[in-house]
Amino acid sequence: MQMRSSVCIEAPAAAVWERLADLESIHLWVGSIRSSQCPTTSRGVGAVRICEVPGATVRETIEEWIEGRSFRYRGEGAPMMERATNTWTVDAYGSKTLVTSTAEVVVKWSWFGRLMEPLLKPFFVRLGTESLAALKFLIENGRPYSGPARRLLPIPKMC
Repeated sequence: MQMRSSVCIEAPAAAVWERLADLESIHLWVGSIRSSQCPTTSRGVGAVRICEVPGATVRETIEEWIEGRSFRYRGEGAPMMERATNTWTVDAYGSKTLVTSTAEVVVKWSWFGRLMEPLLKPFFVRLGTESLAALKFLIENGRPYSGPARRLLPIPKMC
C-alpha cells in the first residue's frame, strides 16, 4: 500500500528541514506519538528513533539521509503494520517549502491484510495529512497545535 501526502509551509526550506530533521521532536506534530527519542545518534544513516504509541513501541531506522533535502526510514512495531518505509523530502519554492511524505506500508495478517488495505488506506492517508497540518502549524507558529489536528484541514498541497 503506497501513500503520498504533501503540504506547503510558509517558511524557508532550511527552517523546515531543521524541524523535520529533529527526529526526537516528532511527538510535537504527530498526535498518535506519545514520546520519541533517539537512544544514540539523532541524525543521519543508522540513527534510530523509538516512538511510543498507544499499545506499541515503534522502531524507525534511518536508511537514507541527504542533509537539507530528504531522509527515509524503515519502521517496525507499529500496530497493524508488518513493516513500513517513509521518505520525507523538502523542496524550496522561494520563501515557501513543500514537504512531501511518501510511505509504503505492508499490513499484517498476510492475505487478510491485503483484503483490508482498501479499508485501511483512507485511515492512514488521513493520519498523514493531519500530521502534515500539525507540522505546518508548528513551524509557522513556533508552538505545537493544542487541538485535534483535523481542525487544521484543509492544507495547501502545493506551493
